[in-house]
Amino acid sequence: MGDAAGTPVACDIQVSISELVDILKRIDSGETVCTSFMSRSEVNNFCLAAGFNRLWGGMIESEIACRPDPDFYNGVNTPNVVPKNETEIIVKLLKDEIVKGTTFTPDNQEPFKTDVLNDFLPKADGGLGYIWEYQFGLKVELEHGRTRGANVTNNHPLLTGIIVIAHLTEDTLYYARLWVMEVEGEIFNLKLLPEADTTDLEAELAIARQHLAAREAEKLSKKTTA
Repeated sequence: MGDAAGTPVACDIQVSISELVDILKRIDSGETVCTSFMSRSEVNNFCLAAGFNRLWGGMIESEIACRPDPDFYNGVNTPNVVPKNETEIIVKLLKDEIVKGTTFTPDNQEPFKTDVLNDFLPKADGGLGYIWEYQFGLKVELEHGRTRGANVTNNHPLLTGIIVIAHLTEDTLYYARLWVMEVEGEIFNLKLLPEADTTDLEAELAIARQHLAAREAEKLSKKTTA
């Protein structure tokens, strides 16, 4: 917990996660709970405990997101995303919780598939290495539902990561598809304006479509060789 002045205080990350999971389960059971865990100070406490270089509490999405690593299509014509190092921390924490089998699943349902994050884990760990898509997913969810300067998770890293997982359980290519769709929408809306220049967006759309096509082809090839 933070002090009265809201100064971030280091805490045990596993204790912090356990407390958060307990609150989510109580919400799921219909209990009324205190949401102070989403306060700016508690979000900062979580960031500190998780080992982030920055404290997300009070930041806006455009401050959290930045240019992607240059190894992703040379960083050209691609959207800003949550930094790789922070995303890797979130993914690891969530992977550890999912492996437990009960963290995000009501007692009367089947546990999460433990491979839901495999597409985004490093290849050295048996994953496919598409961490950029998770970086993009976090950025997308951080900009959604903003009201009075805050989004629905108030920048809580783990809550935002859980929202990303919710979409990935429907389709592990969800954010690869969303990238294409968002750029298509931006191009269309820009064309409604006089003297619109869509050159940069058209270049981004070409990369997004190329990325999605490659991901789909990879999935299909694994199916045929299985």
